[in-house]
Amino acid sequence: MTGTHDHHRERLRRQADEQLRARPPLPTWQKRVVERFAVERGAGWYTLLNQFAPHTPEDRPDAVLIGPGGVLVVLLSDEEPPAEAARAAFVWTAELLAGVATPHGMLTEAALRAVVVVPAGVRAAAGDGEHLVVPESELDRVLVGAEPVLDPADALAAARHLDNRTFDLVPIAWNPHRIPRQRGAGEVGSSDRSSGLFEVRRLREERAEHAPEDAVLDRRVFLDDAQLGAVRRQYGGPARISGPAGTGKSTLALHRLAHLARRSPGRLLFTSHLETLPHLAREQFRALAPQVAHRVEFRNLHEWAAELLRERGRDTDVDDRLVDEAFAAVWERSGRSGPLANARPSRHYWKDEIDRVIKGRGLGTFESYRAAPRRGRGGQLSPAFRAHVWEFYCEYERELCERGIYDRNDVLVRALDELGRKPLGRSYSAVAVDEVQDLTLVGLRLVHAVSGDGPNRLLLIGDGQQQVFAGGWRLSEAGISLRGRGEVLRRNYRNRLAVVEAAGELDAVNRFDDIDGGPVPVRSVLPVLSGGTVVRWNGAAQREALLAALRALGEVGGAAVLTRTSAAARDWVAALRRAGFPAERLAPWSPDAAGVRVGTLREAKGFEFHAVFLPDEHHPVGFHRDELETLQRQLLVATTRARDYLWIGALEQAEE
Repeated sequence: MTGTHDHHRERLRRQADEQLRARPPLPTWQKRVVERFAVERGAGWYTLLNQFAPHTPEDRPDAVLIGPGGVLVVLLSDEEPPAEAARAAFVWTAELLAGVATPHGMLTEAALRAVVVVPAGVRAAAGDGEHLVVPESELDRVLVGAEPVLDPADALAAARHLDNRTFDLVPIAWNPHRIPRQRGAGEVGSSDRSSGLFEVRRLREERAEHAPEDAVLDRRVFLDDAQLGAVRRQYGGPARISGPAGTGKSTLALHRLAHLARRSPGRLLFTSHLETLPHLAREQFRALAPQVAHRVEFRNLHEWAAELLRERGRDTDVDDRLVDEAFAAVWERSGRSGPLANARPSRHYWKDEIDRVIKGRGLGTFESYRAAPRRGRGGQLSPAFRAHVWEFYCEYERELCERGIYDRNDVLVRALDELGRKPLGRSYSAVAVDEVQDLTLVGLRLVHAVSGDGPNRLLLIGDGQQQVFAGGWRLSEAGISLRGRGEVLRRNYRNRLAVVEAAGELDAVNRFDDIDGGPVPVRSVLPVLSGGTVVRWNGAAQREALLAALRALGEVGGAAVLTRTSAAARDWVAALRRAGFPAERLAPWSPDAAGVRVGTLREAKGFEFHAVFLPDEHHPVGFHRDELETLQRQLLVATTRARDYLWIGALEQAEE
C-alpha cells in the first residue's frame, strides 16, 4: 500500500515537473515547493500557479492551494515581504472566490489564509499576524497538520471556480476537465469556461427547496448568498442588519468586520450594551479570522467609555452596589409613600424611568422631560405627574453627588460630552454595535460620535423582538439616517423546527419600527434544521422534574438553565450542584466554564446551547402591559438559545 502511495506521489511530481519545464523557469527552491504542493493532490489539495511567476504582479499570489485546510494564498519569497503585499494577494484571491457556490453554501473569506513560503534556513519575523511565514522545510504545518475546513466537494467546487475566473492561475498536476463531477459540488462542466453563474443559481434554488437536515453547518466558513452579499456590500453611510433570532446577524457582523479589516488600515470596534457579548464575540472572531483578530477591539460600551474618560483624566468609576444603595435610600425617603408608589409600587420601574428615559435620553431639564416620548414604557404620564418624577430624579442625583458616586448613565453622558469637546484621536475604520435595541439613546449617540457617517463605518445589528429593556427610541433621534442601507435576514440556522414553532407562540411586540426595516416576526422565518424536541411540563415538583430531564439528556455540557431573576439563578446553581451536576453562572463569562450554565434571560443574549431549560418562577409578574411585553421578549431570547431541545416548566397554582 505504501509503495502504491509513493508511486502516485511520484507520478504527480513528474506531471508537475513537465508542466513547469514548459514555462519560464522558477528558482530552484520555488520549483521544489510547487512540486511539493502538487504531490498533495492525492490528499485532496488542488494547486494553481500564477503563470507570471516568478515575476508575479505585486498585488497577486504566486500560487493558490485549495484543499482540506481551506484556501492558501501563497507568496514565494526569498525574505518576508511587506504585510501590504500579503494583504493585497489575499484580497485579490478573495474577490475572485466571492460568490463561489459549494455544497455547504457560499464560501467565505474565513476559509482563506495568506501564507509566505521562504527558503529553508531563512529566519523571518512573525509579521503583523495577518499572514503565516513558513520555511520550505516546514510545509507540513499547512498541508498535513491543518484543521479540516473543506470537504472534497467544497474544495473541488472552489478550485474549478477559481480556474474559471482568471487566466492568471494555471492548474498544476490536475486537469479540472477530467475530474468527475461530484453531485452538488456546483462546479462547471468540462466545456464550460464561464463564471458558473448558472450553477450558482441552480444551487440557490436547490437550497431553498431542500433545506439540509444533517449536522449544523460551520457558519465560520459558509454563509448563504443573502448573508454573503451583506458581508461584502459597500454602504455609503450607517447600515443595519436585522432579522429574528437565529438568522445569523451576529455571525454576519463578525464576517463583515473581518472583511473590512483585510481591506483597510487601522483598528475596528465591536461593542454592545451587554457585558458578556463582547467576550463571546471575541472568542468567535478568533476562530473565524485569527489573522486579523489583533486589529479588532471587543468592548462593552460602558467599559469603552470609562477608559476614554480615564485617558483624559476624568475618572468615572462605577460601583453598582453603591448605586443601588443610593437609589434605595431615596426610594425609602421619598418614593415608597409618595405618588410614584401609588402609580407603580415597584421601585425598579422608576429606576428604569430614570435610566432609560431621563438619563438614557440625556434630558437635562424638566421641560425636555415633560415633552419626551416614552415609547414602550407603558401608560401615559401627565405633565403634573412628570413633575413628581422629575423631583424624585433630582433627589436621586443629589444623593449620588453627596456620596461621591456615579451610575452607568453618567459614564456614557460624560463620554459623549468629552467627544463633543475633543473628538476621538484614534479613529476606527469601522464600528459594529450588536443588540443595538438595548442601548439607551445616549449610548446610540455615543457610538455614532465614535464612528461618524462615512462609508462602511457604522453597522447596527439588532432585532426589536429581542429587546430586553422597556423603552425605545428612533434612529432619527440620534441623527442616524439609513437611507435604505439595511439587510433583513429570514433564514434560521440555529434552532430546529420544533424550537422555532415554540418561539413563534410568544407575543414579542417589536417597539423599534425604524431599525428593523419592516419587522419580521420569528414565526415567519424559514428554519433550515428540521426536528427538535420541546417538552412542556406542568406540575408541583418542578425541581425534581427538571433534574430528571437533565439526567435523561446524558451529556450536560451544552445545557443551560435560564431564569427571570438573578436570585433564581443562584438558587438553581446550588440545586444543580447538590444534585451532582457541575454548574456555573453565565455571568461573569468564562470560556473555560464546564457543565450546566445558569443565567438570567437577559444574560443569555449571544449564547447558543444544545438544550435549554426554562423553569417557572413563583414570583408573579405585574399586569402592566409594558412589563408583560418585556417579559415576552425576554422569554423569546431565552427560548431561541436552544438549538435541539427545549424544556418549559409551568408550576401548578395552589387552590385557595
